Amino acid sequence: MKKTLLLTATLITICLSSFAQNVVNPHVEISESMGSLITKIETDKQYTIVSFEQYAYNDSSWVVLNKEIYIQTDIDNKHYEFVKADGIAVAPETRHTFAKAGDKLSFKVYFKKIPANAKLIDIIEHAGRRSDGITFFNFYNIDLTQSNPGEQHVKVTEVVLAPPPLNEQFNATGSNDITNMMGAMGPMYASLITSMLNAQLSFYKQPGKLTEVAKLHKQYFDALVKAGFNYEQAIRILTSAPLIQMASSSGK
Repeated sequence: MKKTLLLTATLITICLSSFAQNVVNPHVEISESMGSLITKIETDKQYTIVSFEQYAYNDSSWVVLNKEIYIQTDIDNKHYEFVKADGIAVAPETRHTFAKAGDKLSFKVYFKKIPANAKLIDIIEHAGRRSDGITFFNFYNIDLTQSNPGEQHVKVTEVVLAPPPLNEQFNATGSNDITNMMGAMGPMYASLITSMLNAQLSFYKQPGKLTEVAKLHKQYFDALVKAGFNYEQAIRILTSAPLIQMASSSGK
């Protein structure tokens, strides 16, 4: 009787493992999708389901999913194709547009079921990069062997400002890609600088703050003169290298 129960329990465990494969917050070695997180991957009897969170990296930024997206495993070169999606527009449907930077969209993508013994997968929407700043849901070397409990976060400012690796900035594609990339990022920098400037203005509007700043610069001027600089030199130093930098100076 005990042997029968043990055998039954073993068979149940094997059956469950053959169609259930869950990992939370998997480690992703390379992500080419700006502002995207993979929060869960689960495989049931029918599908492999990938849960995503997409964060807006700019006001009025948008997102849409292409049906060409697929999974590839470390077992073979087979493509486990897209089946359906929940919570996101799928081309040629109207794309989802975010109201403001930092807004989040949670959605799920269903793929054909991958093998239970897969340990690493790639999720590829469109291989290769575009020169107009548009990115795709491309994730490489996603680890299915270990979950990482806890909530993940995307800091929008880091997403906006993070430059590509130097070896990619100066690759064989030439300077046009770099120029196009910087052009696409221009509005993001402008939005960030505007926010910083507004924050500084709000700070200076507080009672007594301008007086504090004026006194500080007067002490700086007196210290320069005391150190041996004449009035003209001290003024030049004070205006070219003020103690408090304005946010607008970073946009020059």
